[in-house]
Amino acid sequence: MKVSELRNRSSKVGFWAVFALLLVALAASWATASADGDTAEDLIEMGLELYQNRSYEEALEAYDQALLLSPDDVQAWISKGKVFGALGDYNRSILAYQNATRIDPDDPEAWGGVGLNRFLLQDLNESLTALERALEIDGNYTRAWELKSAVLAQMGKNDEALEASKRARMSCPPSDTEMISHSWVSESFILHQMGRDDEFLAALDNAATIDPKNYDAWILLGEALWGRGEYSRSLAAYDSLLSNIAPTSPRFLALVLIDKGSVLIDMGRYEEAKDLYQQTIDLNFSEEPLDQYYLGRAWIGKGVSLLRLGDYEEALEAFNRSMEAEPRLADDAWRGIGDARMGHGSHVEALQAYDTALGTYPEFVNVERGHAWKGRGDALMAIGRDDDALLAYQNASIAYDLAIEMPDQARQSYPLNGMFWQSRGAVLEVLGLMAQAEEAYGNAREMGYDN
Repeated sequence: MKVSELRNRSSKVGFWAVFALLLVALAASWATASADGDTAEDLIEMGLELYQNRSYEEALEAYDQALLLSPDDVQAWISKGKVFGALGDYNRSILAYQNATRIDPDDPEAWGGVGLNRFLLQDLNESLTALERALEIDGNYTRAWELKSAVLAQMGKNDEALEASKRARMSCPPSDTEMISHSWVSESFILHQMGRDDEFLAALDNAATIDPKNYDAWILLGEALWGRGEYSRSLAAYDSLLSNIAPTSPRFLALVLIDKGSVLIDMGRYEEAKDLYQQTIDLNFSEEPLDQYYLGRAWIGKGVSLLRLGDYEEALEAFNRSMEAEPRLADDAWRGIGDARMGHGSHVEALQAYDTALGTYPEFVNVERGHAWKGRGDALMAIGRDDDALLAYQNASIAYDLAIEMPDQARQSYPLNGMFWQSRGAVLEVLGLMAQAEEAYGNAREMGYDN
């Protein structure tokens, strides 16, 4: 699974864990196997081929047979560690790698395996110790440098993490563009943690340029540019992604189209966005939870597009369809239903929808919570409950302030886009904070939002 499949509402810890697992996948792709037979060496090669085909249990059987023939075979223990790691059994993976280090204390791959699994178990100090041992043995061990960078970044040692990332690229063969590209992706997260946003974008640009088939780089670049209000460049990133990589599954294509649709909405190109979301809805989705999640998001996107086009009845249907596909999207769907009912002039029903949304949103979703509070204030004002409306607007202002103070959380799924600043301006204006309202409106205009 790639970074792009896990990024929504995920933590920084989640990214580094996924990146570490990506190193395992890259390691598997670097080796080949074709022989069969009953010697230990042949069984190890057979196990590798099974591992690459994700036949993990059969691979373990092959390695166990090899170890019966040759109990001190370091490669068999290392290979067994890889399989346990792929199965998510990190403790047994560590034991296998430790057996390899006892047999050969100077094998850097064995120490690297210990470091990887310690990291996945969040035992950062032990992970760092194992990786430093691997690098003492082989100072050009690319994967150890890359993983060390991830460990240091998660420990908050960003300067050291950057240095380790650069060492990884220096030690990597220039021909290995896949690893170099993913190294730039990991470095972009370090730079983002440090608040060095221009360098963050440059790192993603490097990743996409070096390996145009690195879809994580393109998606992250598109999202980063979208969050900055650079909509045309963001759109170009998604178009480059679609032209460079033939989608391999409906969920991958859906992910790209949904993000592209969000950019089109912020650009005011609502008809195009609506058509793009319908194209996504028409994909051949399975009943698997992740597929249904993307289908639900596509219905949400179509609903928002229809809202902007003033087609409130169709928008209501779209938001209801999103909840049918993915009940976990009910928070956004209910807020959309509230907006659609407001468009119809059904203010009491809109108030009920906003209340349902506010009771459903997770605590960290401050942007959308702010929009729901604003919608509640608008509904209350429309039915003459002015004092209650002012309280709702105050709550909206608090939620918006929290979104600005905690941008990493706010921007995981909900960027501080033109709609955010326009809505914040409207709330501040109602509260009589005109200077702050004008500043928010100015931010909205800078991002091309003038609705």
